[in-house]
Amino acid sequence: MSPAATRILLAGARRRGRGLSTSAEPSPSPSLSPSQLPSGKRWDAVVIGGGHNGLAAAAYLARAGRSVAVLERRGVLGGAAVSESDLVPGFRFSRCSYLLSLLRPALIRELELERHGLKLLPRSPSSFTPCLDGRYLLLGPDAELNRSEIGKFSKKDAEAYPRYEEQLEKFCKLMDFVIDSPPPELRQLYHASMVDRMKDKVDKSVFWSKLLGLVMQQGQQDMVNFFDLLLSPASKILNNWFEGDVLKATLATDAVIGTMAGVNTPGSGYVLLHHIMGETGGQRGVWAYVEGGMGSVSSAISKAALEAGFASNGR
Repeated sequence: MSPAATRILLAGARRRGRGLSTSAEPSPSPSLSPSQLPSGKRWDAVVIGGGHNGLAAAAYLARAGRSVAVLERRGVLGGAAVSESDLVPGFRFSRCSYLLSLLRPALIRELELERHGLKLLPRSPSSFTPCLDGRYLLLGPDAELNRSEIGKFSKKDAEAYPRYEEQLEKFCKLMDFVIDSPPPELRQLYHASMVDRMKDKVDKSVFWSKLLGLVMQQGQQDMVNFFDLLLSPASKILNNWFEGDVLKATLATDAVIGTMAGVNTPGSGYVLLHHIMGETGGQRGVWAYVEGGMGSVSSAISKAALEAGFASNGR
């Protein structure tokens, strides 16, 4: 389909009779007025669910010149990335997700989300750990602050912490390839032609060979440490690096938040890595609040999707 025929249609239930917000100001999650899909209309793609993932998919499809319909049951877009103002008058709440870091930088850049109103407020400091004896530990993106704070409990840990961060960042760069690459199909092509089977093998071999090459570049000891991190309990990883319980307890939160696991669960070491894979403003592992709440993320993506869908035919 030519770009001139591109269009996105958002259909949803009524929510206080408001249309989709296109204001650049921070606002609650964009709401939908009821829309009826044109009878007999054929779409190149229909996205079921107007969460931030569905909206991002719709935006990219529209940018590629496809006609896209996004169907959302609720009267508000965003899925888990929503801001609600109905709970307490005058206040806005992020109902589900509440921080941002793992949204891929390429998506923010390519969809120009900042131009569409996305404003990130990095957490600094990022954590505060009070102790019963009156001491406390502050951590954040400031290396000097971290050294000073950790040094209150252990000079050895203060020296080790930058090396710990450096190793995790090295492993994050390795994982960037995995995250940003289309995953290889693992299904068996029983009914495929010989050409398709050969293409499938080549595609898989390119992915796995490049991944193996990246792993091999790490060096023998880093390879051992990488796989140890992926498979081991977080408690083992943190005990290998640090001696202070306050620091280890603070860092361990990244290994268990959002999971049904504990610090002694095999594989929870990977979750330590997972929570610093993202970035804010080019800083690895930095998490941010979103001005206007997490609904502003969905609002920015929906504006990018609508712009991609309607700009080419002058609407």
